[in-house]
Amino acid sequence: MRRWIAEAKLVLMGISVVLAAVLLGFVAWHSEESIRIAGYALQLVGMVFAIRGLLGVREHFGQPLLRYLFLKWIKRFPRWKRKVVIGAGTGLVSMAGMKARVEVWTPDNPEKTVEERIESIIKNLDRIRDEQREHVQLIDKLKDSHEKHKKQVADDSKKLKEDIQSDLESLHTSDLITSLVGLVWLTVGITMSTLAPELSKWLY
Repeated sequence: MRRWIAEAKLVLMGISVVLAAVLLGFVAWHSEESIRIAGYALQLVGMVFAIRGLLGVREHFGQPLLRYLFLKWIKRFPRWKRKVVIGAGTGLVSMAGMKARVEVWTPDNPEKTVEERIESIIKNLDRIRDEQREHVQLIDKLKDSHEKHKKQVADDSKKLKEDIQSDLESLHTSDLITSLVGLVWLTVGITMSTLAPELSKWLY
């Protein structure tokens, strides 16, 4: 029950403050001034809450705080011009190394005997077989790496979607609600302050 009530604590607090202002203005004191004062108090509190909620939304999206921007603006106050010295910087040149692959191959020499030529061919076939085996292993590794990358991308995409959803829920259930509560207080306060004479005559 406490958890369920805590989810709507801002809304319940907003309704409670409005009821308190109405009771103080209309029931506790029976006068036009009391209605106007209660309305003015609601306006002040509502304005503070609305500003706080808007600043919270700005902070929620990672924007710099207004006081930080104000201090930064103050620090940019124009000063006397100074001599500008331009220094020549030193550049660094880096060379990237390249991978070289040395191929070993036994050339066919017609001057050799048939047995030697056949032996050279067998050696070349063995080298081709070894290279094919190596290529197959590399292809298998690339395939496994590709599958892992696909799974990682899918997991990251799902996590990002959940984070965005959670971020939106946090935004809509915290600072934005605070601003709405403040605007409701402000609206009720303006109504009570502006229509205090009419409300007083209508009730009394």
